[in-house]
Amino acid sequence: MTRGGKLEKVLAGIEAASQQGFKTIKLNTVVIHGQNQEELKDFLQYTITQPVNVRFIEFMPIASQKDNWLQGYAGVKEVFTICQDEGWVYDKLKLSGNGPSENYQIRGAKGSFGLIHPVSCQFCESCNRLRVTADGCLKSCLYWADEINLRNKLDDAAAFYTAVFTALHDKPKNHQMALDEQDKVKKRQPTWRHMSQIGG
Repeated sequence: MTRGGKLEKVLAGIEAASQQGFKTIKLNTVVIHGQNQEELKDFLQYTITQPVNVRFIEFMPIASQKDNWLQGYAGVKEVFTICQDEGWVYDKLKLSGNGPSENYQIRGAKGSFGLIHPVSCQFCESCNRLRVTADGCLKSCLYWADEINLRNKLDDAAAFYTAVFTALHDKPKNHQMALDEQDKVKKRQPTWRHMSQIGG
């Protein structure tokens, strides 16, 4: 969960947030083959005892990750197999504000889990997300390099509005992260940014 530090502090922070009345606590985990697949069951068990929404995300070929992406890619639907093996019955949920996440809940659980699978199940046509990077650029898609600098528009409401409207209007209808799309000629330039620079 933390790539370092003390897991106990993170879990204590989640517990404190829950006790303070936060209704939605989302925990994102990127599923990477050979690194954390064996932890999927633990995350699912965590949703049974804690009121959190654990979201399993497919490893995406973005920026430098493209070099080792195929070795690390693992589909997220393995969580269904784990549920079946453990005898956990789950129901599909409709949660507002969860974007592309397909959400489910194990019966009797306090929390829920979601699947975000842009590689195996492209959802571009229904995506309504915009991202603002730490250096003030607006991205309509995390995969492509297209972005608009917002920093020089902060004092001009009309220019700011136009930039946001343009980003929404020009949202790409597809990306090329799928397995059968990797070798095709790209009509746009893929992003040079790492995921940590783009934000969630």
